[in-house]
This record gives sequence, C-alpha cells and structure tokens, in this order.
Amino acid sequence: MSDQFAERFQEIVNRAKGDRSQSEFARELGVSSSTVQKWLAGNGFPSSDNLEKIAKSAGLSGVDALRNYLKGEVATAKSPMSPEEILLLAKGLSKKQRKRLIQLMLEDL
Repeated sequence: MSDQFAERFQEIVNRAKGDRSQSEFARELGVSSSTVQKWLAGNGFPSSDNLEKIAKSAGLSGVDALRNYLKGEVATAKSPMSPEEILLLAKGLSKKQRKRLIQLMLEDL
C-alpha cells in the first residue's frame, strides 16, 4: 500500500468511526478491534461489504466514490448530497464541529 493511499484510507476509516471507540466501530462492522487496527496499520484491507459500510459511514456514496478518493481522484461533476449523506458526514465531526454546523444551519434559515 502506498503511503498516500494508506494515509487516505486511515482518514476515511477515522471519519467513518467518528466519535465511536475502535471497539464499537469494529463491532458494528462485525470484525474485531484488532482487524480494524490492522487496516489502519496497512496490514490488511476490508472486504467489499465492509468497504461499503465504511464508505457510507464516511459520507461517501459507495465503494466507487471511496476508490476514487483513495486514488486521489476528485469527481468533477458532483451531485448534491442527500440530507442522509450529510448526516453521515456530520456524524464524523467532533461535538464542537457538529454544534458549529447546527449554528450555521440555523443562521441560514
């Protein structure tokens, strides 16, 4: 795994994990905490089912978007995100960041 790929993958897994502990995140994926640790260390890679779950938890619209992100490709024509996708993204933010996001949304109403 290249360094850039590994860094991007770690970022995605951490974004998907959000405020949950590594154990809680692993349990939700149906794997052990040590398996998640191996992924983060670059010593393994999730199954396609787990990649899909990680992508969605990270606010990406599926495995193809995750693959493109990991390769460093940026979509040129991005469709608007659904409220559900935005919520998934927001779950990856810290409590302070979520509070700020809510404030900004209320100011925009």
